[in-house]
Amino acid sequence: YGTEAYTRAVIEPFVSRAFRRPATKAEIDRYISFWKETKDEADNYHQSVKEVLVAVLCSPNFLFVIDQEKSDDTKANNAQFHLASKMSYFLWNSPPDKTLTKLAQQGSLSEQKLDQVDRMLDDPKVWRMIRTFAREWLRIDRHENIQTNIGKYPDFTRFVKSDMAEETYQFLHHVLKTNRPVTELIDSDYAMLNQNLAEFYGVEGVSGSHFRPVSLDRKLHRGGLLSQGAFLSGHSDGSQAHPIKRAVWLKEKVLGETPPPPPPNVPDLDPETPGFENLTLKQQLELHRDKPSCLNCHKKIDPYGVVFQNYDAVGRYQAKIEGKPIDSKSVLPDGTKVDGIDEMKQYILQNKQDEFLTALVEHLFAWAVGRDVRFSDEKEIADIVGRVKQDGNTLRSVFRQIVSSKSFSKQ
Repeated sequence: YGTEAYTRAVIEPFVSRAFRRPATKAEIDRYISFWKETKDEADNYHQSVKEVLVAVLCSPNFLFVIDQEKSDDTKANNAQFHLASKMSYFLWNSPPDKTLTKLAQQGSLSEQKLDQVDRMLDDPKVWRMIRTFAREWLRIDRHENIQTNIGKYPDFTRFVKSDMAEETYQFLHHVLKTNRPVTELIDSDYAMLNQNLAEFYGVEGVSGSHFRPVSLDRKLHRGGLLSQGAFLSGHSDGSQAHPIKRAVWLKEKVLGETPPPPPPNVPDLDPETPGFENLTLKQQLELHRDKPSCLNCHKKIDPYGVVFQNYDAVGRYQAKIEGKPIDSKSVLPDGTKVDGIDEMKQYILQNKQDEFLTALVEHLFAWAVGRDVRFSDEKEIADIVGRVKQDGNTLRSVFRQIVSSKSFSKQ
């Protein structure tokens, strides 16, 4: 090898790997030219090549997933590599592996993409997607950042806090891995627990630090995302349960209805109100709602928060507060009466299942295509929802149908 030939042999595979497709001759020639122009300024040969590799990593072809369109031949070829990158970053948060790259080189990835989706969802690398997507979708960051009143909840240790977040990740992975229906995200007869978290929740018979599905008695009021500690503690103020935060999360993340922001200068609950300390939280909210500036928004939000009243600021179920029975009865805006989170779960499954599935698809669709959902996407979202129902209505089928959608796999 001459020096230039050796440099080309180093740069070409690096560029192809960085760009997640075969590098063109013009691209390699450009980087070789850059090396020739700058090599005499470097301290040594290795440093001169390093400068070229840094330039490759600064290229938009490395930093972004770009669907290049040139001639018809290269367009068709690049489309396969583009699809491989989109699938890999969607499902793994990482570049394509050898299998995806090989199928792209053969031009057969489009035909085998659903088989590849199943393979990728079964691969341990899927944990990268689960943790990053769930953290954003379900706002696990709020749980991570909440400052809990340890004086009031001394057994809410950092280990319990960490295990609560892990419970949500493990739960989503279990539903995905075992191809369970999306309805289990709302209500399930099991929870993903280890000994530490089970003891905190008051669930008996769980031993060891590893997470596993644990069958639940209904009297424990667990199962599904709506009664998991990461959501409940993250939507509190650290000392008290916060029904409004929980209600907004439920409407936005589960039902796909984003409440409007509060108008400026809206007052908080007023503790100076005579007899305020003797009122239940439900009564305090009713008092707050009587103010004209608060009425319109709160009558659409509060009913969804009252049902969470049995869960304290750290997500434990309680029947009483300071010796007084908790009133978690609520009348939803459509007139439906529900009592507590268990009946709310059943209400969603019986009356709002399509809304939940649509909200889930919208969040994952936005994650997959790397942009917000627009009005023009409504028909495609509805089509995906319909195909998910036909494909088993499972969490796995949501991923399969998003990858099959036109917006994701267009060439």
